[in-house]
Amino acid sequence: MQTLDDFEPLEYYKKTLKDAFRGNAEKYFDALVVRSGVDAARNKETVARYDAAAAKAGAAEKKLASGKVLRGFVVFFLIAALIAGAVLLFLGVPEGDGLFIALGAVCLALAVLFFVLLLTGIKKMVAARQKKYDAAAEKARSVRDEAMSQMHPLHVLFRPGMGKELIEQTVPDLRLDDYFDVRKYDLMSRKYGLSENADPDRSTVCVLSGTVDYSPFLYVREFCTRLEQRTYTGSLVIHWVTYSYDSKGNRQTHHHSQTLTARYTAPAPVYGYETRLYYGNEAAPDLSFSRAPTHAERLSEAEVERMVKKGVKRIREKMEDAVTEGRGGFTEMGDSEFDVLFGALDRDNEVQFRVLFTPLAQKNMLALIRSDEAYGDDFSFIKQKMLNCIRSEHAQTWQMEPDLSRFMSYDLEACRTEFVTFYCEYFRALYFDLAPLLAIPAYQLHKPREFIYRDVYASNCTSFETEAMANRFPAALFAHPETRTETILKTGFVQKDGKSDKVGVTAYSYNAVPRVAYIPMFGGDGLMHEVPVPWTEYLPLTRTSEMEVRPVGGTQEDYERSREGGLSDFVRRFADDVRFHRGIFAFPVAQGHFTSEDDARLGAFFKEAPAPASEEVAEKLKELDEALGIHDAPDNKSI
Repeated sequence: MQTLDDFEPLEYYKKTLKDAFRGNAEKYFDALVVRSGVDAARNKETVARYDAAAAKAGAAEKKLASGKVLRGFVVFFLIAALIAGAVLLFLGVPEGDGLFIALGAVCLALAVLFFVLLLTGIKKMVAARQKKYDAAAEKARSVRDEAMSQMHPLHVLFRPGMGKELIEQTVPDLRLDDYFDVRKYDLMSRKYGLSENADPDRSTVCVLSGTVDYSPFLYVREFCTRLEQRTYTGSLVIHWVTYSYDSKGNRQTHHHSQTLTARYTAPAPVYGYETRLYYGNEAAPDLSFSRAPTHAERLSEAEVERMVKKGVKRIREKMEDAVTEGRGGFTEMGDSEFDVLFGALDRDNEVQFRVLFTPLAQKNMLALIRSDEAYGDDFSFIKQKMLNCIRSEHAQTWQMEPDLSRFMSYDLEACRTEFVTFYCEYFRALYFDLAPLLAIPAYQLHKPREFIYRDVYASNCTSFETEAMANRFPAALFAHPETRTETILKTGFVQKDGKSDKVGVTAYSYNAVPRVAYIPMFGGDGLMHEVPVPWTEYLPLTRTSEMEVRPVGGTQEDYERSREGGLSDFVRRFADDVRFHRGIFAFPVAQGHFTSEDDARLGAFFKEAPAPASEEVAEKLKELDEALGIHDAPDNKSI
């Protein structure tokens, strides 16, 4: 086991964590299979039968398609023969042209022949092939349903928290929270400087918080919008006439045409997602800097060398400028490659920068930047006092919340491959977002000091979680009725009602109104013309509704049981306008509100965690947890 004094995150992943996590994922899945009772041999035989049946259905489908193509050709020739016969007779009969009449008669005879062929042989052939395909397809569906039925006991064991359990089993110092609660926000806000997202152009859709080596971190995925200038194009065709005279004095008329093309630019909203990682640490508390990715992993040694030479020249010019202007302070680090590839030339505290970036930290950071083992240098790194922000390119497409349906396969082997591959990539994406922070030994050596939490908090949920819950509803539920674009949802705390919070949900969107701009342009006729350019004017809209949220804890399985059991009437009262995610209930206030009785029943249900409808499934889950030991407290450190 490596110590913090010589910890190298890239090497540790390559030599230890990569294989360890894959091994744990495979064992985890195999344990699920054992607990589910799925017969692997029987499923393999069923899958083989399905593959054979699917192949037969595919072959039958090809034959059916070829029959339909043949039918299409016959229909085409039938129509062509009818048209040709009619035309020939129309031309030949009035003139008494025997050849045209004979050819017309032949064409009509062919049309009759094609018609008879279409109604007899081809129709029967296509019908027979259709019947054969339908039977083969139904057989394949039947066998696939049988395989899915065999896999069902395994499918019901899949849980949203599997990734969390695998990560914590592999790396005990990396812990993931059930949800981002008010205490964790209080810590990251008051101690490290994390602020709420008040920007109306950014809406939180997903959060993931935890600790790495006792220091807190928070992933935030936001749905964002910005106004960009969009160029619209319109055209107008103009015509004019000119005259000229030839050598004999005759006037010649010339007709001209020209297409005038005009452009009009107006602002239009653009939407997209952004994911960032925030990390709090007390090391170098007065230092701020920023750096952007260089993608040096894509460059050859010669290209990197040229980049470093140019970069060193700029750095020395910056040092000279600092001395000349009397600012001083900025100096080279000694490792030119690190200075150029990591950058951070806007650092504002040279002493604390050197405390963080010791020779080992520089070596670790360069290894991450230059290596193609993971994602290379795809990350921005911003430090603002004690709050660090990592924005990597790979995190923008990372599936933070696994979609369990991707594992619902009829094929046990395919299911195992997808499960292991997905969670290995899930861990890889998370680890290499944290790797630039783990590369700095000072961060690992600097343990958080005791933090005094408040006794009472103004709200039960953070704005991050309430905003994420709002985004779990259809946007149209909150949007203005005239909305014609995407919608940005922002939540604001209204009041605390016992253990639930009432929050305002403001929907920001646009109405799209068609307009026409007339752009004056000179034409070749020497006149000014108004060229119409259709464009869209986006008018901002807002609408505020209220939503109630109530953290209750528990799991998705608890919620599904509640829909069938003790809370069924509560869920029915709110129809489909209730959401549960990671232990939090939410619904629009327009649909009702929590009564004191509701609050007591919710608390009692999730606190008592009643047994599931299937005792067998519950027992399997319990055995699985005990077998894997995933809830045991770690007795040593991984990193």
